[in-house]
Amino acid sequence: MRLLVLLALLLCSCSHGTENLYERSFYSMGSTVKLKFYSPSEELFHRVVDACVKRTKEIDRLFSNYRDDSVLAEVNRNAGVAPVSVPTEFLRLVRTSIKYSELTEGAFDITIGSLFELWGTETKAGRLPGRSRIRDALGCTGFRKIKIDEVKSQVFLDGDCVRLDFGAIGKGYAVDEMVNIARQNGIKRGLVNFGGNIYAMDPPAGKKFWDVGVRKPGSGSEIISKLDLVDKGVATSGDYERYFEHDGKRYSHIIDPRTGWPAEDVTSVVAVSKSATEADVFSTAVSVLGPRGAKMFARKDKSLGFLVVWKSGKKKSCFGSYACP
Repeated sequence: MRLLVLLALLLCSCSHGTENLYERSFYSMGSTVKLKFYSPSEELFHRVVDACVKRTKEIDRLFSNYRDDSVLAEVNRNAGVAPVSVPTEFLRLVRTSIKYSELTEGAFDITIGSLFELWGTETKAGRLPGRSRIRDALGCTGFRKIKIDEVKSQVFLDGDCVRLDFGAIGKGYAVDEMVNIARQNGIKRGLVNFGGNIYAMDPPAGKKFWDVGVRKPGSGSEIISKLDLVDKGVATSGDYERYFEHDGKRYSHIIDPRTGWPAEDVTSVVAVSKSATEADVFSTAVSVLGPRGAKMFARKDKSLGFLVVWKSGKKKSCFGSYACP
């Protein structure tokens, strides 16, 4: 169950002047992509979607942690051994990720791969990782272990157990790339939804915004908030879908890279930003830091907004550009 849902009122009319609304979905990177674009022709729409399909395949070949032939897999295989020459795009997203690690005080960190592997293995076996093993995995974590050679376009991981994972930024990045493709082809109005990572372009003609509802975690269909989106990215994170229960306690799938333990303070976070990439990053970072993080980030960047549902599920707080109803 996804927290974000496009409210139906804007879709009652499918034609605006010379543009018609077309919709198409496809599967990529482990999730469904749903594209809604207003286009002057069906031929142009399908050409743009085909380009989006191709682009997500390219991104998957770079950053997938499920493919042995991805660039990411090659970098991880050579951790602590040798620098790896990488495409400019890979180097750029690594550099961007390091910047966000610094901005979030380490709450977002792509070197979290070893911790993910540990928690994934242990919880599948029905148990929690031992504290000593968590300490060991923490020794393999930390964005400063990433060494970049800009001249040679190389990445080196300083430690043979360091593992990169782009799960908290990859889909948001892919959404922004698909939006760029649409705009480069003259499409200005539309909505891209990649597994709950959304970017709202210009709204339908005659409308001021896209109206997106936020479901209450675990409720099915109850709407607890609404977002009026134009040229904004939005993402959600939380323990409402993916979690592990042990001895009556629920553990989130979101791991704090600084402690090695699952995030505990909130049930869900909705982050709104100027890009889907940023929304993806900050939804994870606030899930780790809690309301304190939301308040801090919103104060530093007025374009950011957050809806935080507290652990009890009975209280919600809004920060920055996100206006609570």
